[in-house]
Amino acid sequence: MKFFPKTFLYTLTLLVLIALLANGLVYALMPKAYTRQKQRNLSAQADKLAQKLENGKQEDIVSLMGDVAAQGQTNIIVRVGEEKYALIVWSGGEKRDSSVTTYVTITKGTDSENVCSVSAPGPDSDSGNVSGMVITDRSAEPALDGLYSSVHTIGATRNFTMDGRDGSLLLTMTLAPVEEAVNVIVTLIPISIILCLVIAVIFSLLYARAITRPIKMISEETRQMTALDRDAKCRISSKDEFGELADNVNGLYENLLCTIDFLEAELKKVAAAEKSKSDFLRAASHELKTPVTAVSVIMDNMILGVGRYKNYGEWLPKCRALVDSLSAKLHEILEVSSFEEITEPYATQSVEELCSEILEPYIIIARAKGLSIFADWSASFTITAPPRLLEKALSNIFSNAVQYTAPGGKLSVYCRGRSLVVENECAPIPEDQLKRLFEPFFRPDASRSRETGGNGLGLFIVETILSRVGLDYRFEPMSSPDGMRFTITF
Repeated sequence: MKFFPKTFLYTLTLLVLIALLANGLVYALMPKAYTRQKQRNLSAQADKLAQKLENGKQEDIVSLMGDVAAQGQTNIIVRVGEEKYALIVWSGGEKRDSSVTTYVTITKGTDSENVCSVSAPGPDSDSGNVSGMVITDRSAEPALDGLYSSVHTIGATRNFTMDGRDGSLLLTMTLAPVEEAVNVIVTLIPISIILCLVIAVIFSLLYARAITRPIKMISEETRQMTALDRDAKCRISSKDEFGELADNVNGLYENLLCTIDFLEAELKKVAAAEKSKSDFLRAASHELKTPVTAVSVIMDNMILGVGRYKNYGEWLPKCRALVDSLSAKLHEILEVSSFEEITEPYATQSVEELCSEILEPYIIIARAKGLSIFADWSASFTITAPPRLLEKALSNIFSNAVQYTAPGGKLSVYCRGRSLVVENECAPIPEDQLKRLFEPFFRPDASRSRETGGNGLGLFIVETILSRVGLDYRFEPMSSPDGMRFTITF
């Protein structure tokens, strides 16, 4: 079952049970609660009347009973000595006229059977009269006491003393109105239950919709997120738990997209690295094939004694030179392939300290070739990098600068801002060849051929190291004077 009908049924069931319980409690507890309340009121009236009777006189009894009866439908019987006073406002379930109250006074005597009328101020009228009777027959008392036998009543009795005589009072109240109210409640219960049921259905629908709407919105958006829709977003702005859930889902999805982007970038890097490695291996095999083939051909001709190859003294040194060149290339290739496996801690030192030691042997070579060297460390700065890898890159840069500087030219090394600049005067390299300079074994022209001693791996090694260390670099031609400039930015 889906969440909406489940929420609706649970809420409806709960509200219906509450409505039934409430109506049942009203039906069961209302008569008892009403009876207790009336009993408390009746007891308070009895206490009040007893106190007034103790402080009053016999001629005030009728008036005091009328005052109490005016406050509610209360029947009162007062005995003082041998006399008995009764005020009946409700008897046998029939209420009397509110403007006439019957007082029955019973006096002690055996001969008199006269019935006389008495009057007293009425409880519901400021100026009206109240009719009454005086009964002298003692046998009338049981009839008076049985006035309430046909209906359910509650009562309160109190004792008092008036003018030195003991007295008692009895206040009674019929519960017929309560029974009528119960009957009315029984009649109204079906209507009340139907109204409660209708209200419960409407409220349950509204509540279920309010609860399930944000969940449905989140479900729809997460379905789009499953399809990696980058525009998908939970648009719930409430400050409750649903709003927090939407924010958490949005944050989780953003992290997922960032992770996917990062992995895609890493995959591209890996693919690029694999392609670079594959290209390097192809270029290396092609580069090594030429000297290996040359040595093989020379050795075969020497073994067969073909033509000039009979002169071992001439061709053996050439074979040795080719083998040495091949060994140097193999060494460079193995060194390049091992860069990715080198794990070196970073160290902090000044550019001057790092470059001076590397540059020293190349200064000797440059002077031997008649080149002028300019080194300015006035703007030297501190760097943090793996020293061994950085020394290898700088060594190749200085070596290329010394090797390809024109005779009599100038080589400059200096700092500018957070950059190390190496300049050498030579014929500038064309723009179309600059892009390929960092490819393995690429030589742009005859000046950078095998005969000059270059193996085509110098700038490839530089690019591999600087890319791994995360340093930016530029290799660009100069116009005044003509030459090339290599800039590393730290």
